[in-house]
Amino acid sequence: MTTLPSATRPSLGALLADSWAVLRAHPVIAGALGGAVVFSLASMLFGIGVLSTPWFICEIFALQLAVLTDRPAVRGVSWIRAGVFVLGMVGVVVAAAWITALAVGPDVTTADSASTPLPWPEAMRRVALIATATALAVGFIAPFVYAPLILIERGGTVGAAVLESAWLVRRGGLVRHWVLAFAAHLLPMAPALIAAVAVARTIERAATPIGMLLGLPLLPLTIPLGQGLLTAAYVRRRDELSEPRWARREGRPPRALVGVLIALVLMPVLSVGLLALGALRAAPPVPGTTQNGRVVLEREVDQPRVIPVPDTTLTLLIEGSELVVRAGDGAEVRPRNPGGEPIDFVRVRRRGELYAIEVHARDWWVLTVDRAAMRTDDSIGARLDRRLPAWGLPSIALAFALSALLLVRALEPLGEVRRLYGAPSPDRPPVQELRRRRLRATQTAWVIAAALAVPTALALSAGLISLLG
Repeated sequence: MTTLPSATRPSLGALLADSWAVLRAHPVIAGALGGAVVFSLASMLFGIGVLSTPWFICEIFALQLAVLTDRPAVRGVSWIRAGVFVLGMVGVVVAAAWITALAVGPDVTTADSASTPLPWPEAMRRVALIATATALAVGFIAPFVYAPLILIERGGTVGAAVLESAWLVRRGGLVRHWVLAFAAHLLPMAPALIAAVAVARTIERAATPIGMLLGLPLLPLTIPLGQGLLTAAYVRRRDELSEPRWARREGRPPRALVGVLIALVLMPVLSVGLLALGALRAAPPVPGTTQNGRVVLEREVDQPRVIPVPDTTLTLLIEGSELVVRAGDGAEVRPRNPGGEPIDFVRVRRRGELYAIEVHARDWWVLTVDRAAMRTDDSIGARLDRRLPAWGLPSIALAFALSALLLVRALEPLGEVRRLYGAPSPDRPPVQELRRRRLRATQTAWVIAAALAVPTALALSAGLISLLG
């Protein structure tokens, strides 16, 4: 594997200048496509954005390619493949950042909704956690950053585009492309993040979402500007790729190896998806009891039972192992009984405007609600903390980190072999040399696959536990 000399590697500033030139040449079209991406991301709540978001991102890539290469992109089957690939790449980064932001960010149903500004050390800790999770996700997709652009401009299959992208990334430097991909994903969200931190620091931490909304008007411009970094880097390197018509069947990796590598890529992705789905489920009650607060109710339970909480509109409805906490306006919460045993004792402690409901059903467990029967111990962080084992998050982080470091080392030699088999006759090595290189690349890929099998399997197991636990 040869590495590009530093003199031929474009700096981030040069790529940003190219991206800005495209945006300045077509500000209306690029801004309209960027705005379409913003609305499409918002419409993902209704499922529409799953189809429209990758399409508009591919439209931005196509516009930038057309401006920088003077060749309009042809929309075909490969365009759909590029869209599916973009959906997976964006989904990984967005899901990782979303889970981390919700887990450590302000929650209006918890004590974190205090009306005081967030202290600088805590603000920086949360920013660092979000940046770390995003960096791991971006590092994971770094070997594939050129794949959508290759599919849009040159066509072909996803497998071929992945190998060519990995070859370009490894030859240009993995760390450089990691930084490039991080900048390309951070730049679009920079206005919203800066505004969110500013609001959390100057007004109150619960107003952080308002700060993010203040930065949204700039996203239609920062999204194409960030994507343009990847497009500009690809255009400067595209001449290094072999002609698609020269590709040969002999240069393809074995099917078994392809299947294993696909599984290794999908398992960390699935773990994040399962983690996101698990974060949507209510947290189980906290085991044990609490000693904080004044006891306002303490009673043995004869089934079934309706128990009003003194001086509130809250009512406890108990039947068998099921507890329902209902407010006067009809709002209610139905916590899951961890043991599933019949409830035989209940105690309520008051702490300010919050009520800790301690329940005994073979074992003790407790949940905390306010006067409106809304749980205040059910933040995203609490959900992940109570469902995931101690090794869960570290295993997912390790799987992403190892995949980011090792996958490109498995794919790049396979991409090099594919190029050699597809080279013109004068430049193609002898057949015996080609076979030796193919065997060596295949063996290297199998060794790396074996090394990644355990951490990626653990990551997938952690995701399943977070969903089913």
